[in-house]
Amino acid sequence: MTTAEPWPASGPKLDGDAEPVRAGGRLNQPWRAAVAGLELVAAVALVLLAWWAWHRGVVTIYLPGPRGAVDVVTRSIGSWLSGAVIAATFAGLLLIDALRQIGLAIRAGD
Repeated sequence: MTTAEPWPASGPKLDGDAEPVRAGGRLNQPWRAAVAGLELVAAVALVLLAWWAWHRGVVTIYLPGPRGAVDVVTRSIGSWLSGAVIAATFAGLLLIDALRQIGLAIRAGD
């Protein structure tokens, strides 16, 4: 009495033999240009916010010194300066993603 093999005659199917399952969506679509435009507007707003916060983070204090001289002290406020750096960083990330979105929108006709 013979028993059937657990796999076909061509051999067992391994995980690497299967075709990869692909998602149905396309990456390059024309509406991405609008997304890039919104990201550029947001990046400009974040750069302006960073500039404003940086100037709020540096305070100049004038103190009376000896014999009528004026001592100038510059004080840095870390919370404003770190907020400015964070805003500028997010603006840079948005700019990079906007360039990616523009590239994908341009290739939409291909």
